[in-house]
Amino acid sequence: MEAVKVRRGKGSDLSIGHPKFSEGGAGVMEAAQEGLLFFYSPTQLRSAFLFVKLDAGRGLLGGQKAVYASYVATDLEADEWEIGTVFKMWGIAVTSIGNVYRSYG
Repeated sequence: MEAVKVRRGKGSDLSIGHPKFSEGGAGVMEAAQEGLLFFYSPTQLRSAFLFVKLDAGRGLLGGQKAVYASYVATDLEADEWEIGTVFKMWGIAVTSIGNVYRSYG
């Protein structure tokens, strides 16, 4: 939620969820429990972003590790996703959305 607040504070139209796959609070929570988090930009980018939390094994001290795979859909109505970057940290993953906004001006 903090990523959305930061982006909106900078003038973007980023929203959490997806109009087709994860709409409303219940849909967002259901997807998040499965390790999926959708974001979308209905006007400025007309694109969606999907982050999937994946198991990355155990750390040196036995703690569970995770990575976050990203996918981008350039058409909000289609179910076609392009493979994005895999991130080791959640904070860097959500910051990457800002990079997309900057590249489009």
